[in-house]
Amino acid sequence: MLKTFSATKNFKYCAILSVLLVAAGLVALLAAPFGVNLFNLDIDFAGGTSFTYQLNEAVTPDVIDKVEDSVADVAGKTVSAVPTGDGTQVLIKTKNLSSEDREKLHEAMKTTFSLEDDARQDVQNVSPAVGKDMQAAAVKSSLVAALLMLLYITIRFDFKSGFAAVICLIHDVLVMISAYVIFQLPVNMNFIAAALTIFGYSINASIITFDRIRENQKLSRRESYDAIVDKSVRQSFTRNINTTLTTLFTIVLIIFTGVSSLVNFAIPITVGIVSGAYSSIFVAAPLWALLKKHQKKAK
Repeated sequence: MLKTFSATKNFKYCAILSVLLVAAGLVALLAAPFGVNLFNLDIDFAGGTSFTYQLNEAVTPDVIDKVEDSVADVAGKTVSAVPTGDGTQVLIKTKNLSSEDREKLHEAMKTTFSLEDDARQDVQNVSPAVGKDMQAAAVKSSLVAALLMLLYITIRFDFKSGFAAVICLIHDVLVMISAYVIFQLPVNMNFIAAALTIFGYSINASIITFDRIRENQKLSRRESYDAIVDKSVRQSFTRNINTTLTTLFTIVLIIFTGVSSLVNFAIPITVGIVSGAYSSIFVAAPLWALLKKHQKKAK
């Protein structure tokens, strides 16, 4: 099947699939400036309350799960807990809680871990303005990264390759954002880390395919752009899939064995990596052929 499959002939179907995959993320981003929030914003972006507790035991992944489960009835699904201090303290982040709910959370922690009243060392309100600063920094970093990647690929290959690669990069990030919207994953610092990780992975996957296209262009100057792309996709398919699977094995293990905070990071990374493999094969290469054909017609 791989020997007869044509990425260029099936590009329109892949393009329709891509539109469906990015739809939720794109709608969420376009709706945000109008006050419509489709994301599950965590404390880092929406503001909330943070608690620091001294547990007098090592804060292991099992302890983290125990903390989150014990306060979930009060704090909801967006609660997160991480080790802090010397490793025997835990930092709990929740949505904004009333004084009554703060006491309920305190009682839940005391009951679960047999703590005294003075185990609660700190309680703070976290302003959502911190989230706005992080959002601005993430957008600026992404724009700079995209421009630098476009410049690099243009120098190494050509502008058409760079343009197609950046389009796929945007595609993969939007697919990842769609996963956040559909599965209602908490949008926190992990969101920024996941987006920047996908930026790097997506470009790497596209370069594998474009490298093969460049080699085949030199060897098959009389062949059409579609034929060169189809040949290059078939030749690089195994390498792309093996690279993707090697990375996924580790990430998927985190999903099944990690704490909730790591799982919420691993799921969008997994979605982005799979999207990167798909877009580099079925979107980037055929899009490059389409752009080259239009350039030829224009001349």
